[in-house]
Amino acid sequence: MNKNIEIKEVVTNKDIRLFIQFPRKLYSNCPYYVPSLEADDITTLKHHPAHAFCDMRMWLAFKNGKIVGRIAGIINHKYNAIQNKKRIRFGWFDAINDYEVFQLLFQTVEKWGKEVADAISGPSRFSNMEKQGLLIEGFDKIPPIPAEYNYPYYANYIEKLGYQKEVDYLQYRVKIKATPSKIKELNNYITSKYNVRLKKFSNKKEMKHYAKLMFDALNKSYKDIYNFIPLEDKEIDFIIKNNFSFIDKDLVTVLLDKNDELIGFSLCVPSLSKAFQKAKGKLFPFGWYHILKAIKKNTIVDMYLTGLVPAWSGTGIHILYHSYLNDVFIKKGFVYADTTQQLEDNTAHKIWNKYESEITFKRRCYVKQL
Repeated sequence: MNKNIEIKEVVTNKDIRLFIQFPRKLYSNCPYYVPSLEADDITTLKHHPAHAFCDMRMWLAFKNGKIVGRIAGIINHKYNAIQNKKRIRFGWFDAINDYEVFQLLFQTVEKWGKEVADAISGPSRFSNMEKQGLLIEGFDKIPPIPAEYNYPYYANYIEKLGYQKEVDYLQYRVKIKATPSKIKELNNYITSKYNVRLKKFSNKKEMKHYAKLMFDALNKSYKDIYNFIPLEDKEIDFIIKNNFSFIDKDLVTVLLDKNDELIGFSLCVPSLSKAFQKAKGKLFPFGWYHILKAIKKNTIVDMYLTGLVPAWSGTGIHILYHSYLNDVFIKKGFVYADTTQQLEDNTAHKIWNKYESEITFKRRCYVKQL
């Protein structure tokens, strides 16, 4: 083992900033990497509501005095209790192209995890509402901001360390064209058959009122999805506070039944990836300008979240918001839509076969027995 590599735990505020800033340096010459906003990273690492039921530790790797890697270990006690598992997660992982750096960082997390867990999985964070999955296909494309980018060598080293595939995610890019006639026909048929309707918002205040109802529906519709843990009120408030300022009310749709109960939703945002690249992790002095410009004028839209309460699963009513949003996308001048990542065995992604689409990214979550 290289004696010049040293692992140090992140303890101070200065350490946290070094932890956050490392990937910006690692990918400084990579045209596809999208840095997150530093202020958001600090808020998440220090104040995320999930800290109430998670234990988390972070480490930095130094080689000859220079930072060469980072990793976090997370024990989500809520997840372990719900799933009756003893697991630790690894996340916020980045490192230079050096197997020994990978080895030492993962050994550090695994040693900590062995005290309470019998397996380690990742990359993931507090839940699947955040970035998760290691990029294994699509290295020559810029990802949406809710998704991670990493170099190709990551998978080789992680698998060499004994990690095996647990699940894969697929992400699509869809060419926006006139709504297919079959979709329009289905839209009319389903609206009439089930007596459901789309709610359109007149202002952001009204939209935020429905936001909590959307996440209540999400808790129901995502309950059986890999790594999902029902969101608590504080987490929902945290997500709304930190994300809804970027949201265009016309790109949020909710489905209501005959009793005006929310039964499904979809949330989209103009792509902010290139704006975040220009901002370089900072809102000031000019980061806000690039983000505001991307919100107002864009050719790509990111489809962040969709959900349908289980009682309506299999009815096809999700066609309603696909049909409506397609018309909105055309009106706003979007050319492409990037879907959220979906598990490869989730048949819901088959809808993209009805459009001109291609798989752009594939990500993998790994597991290893301890």
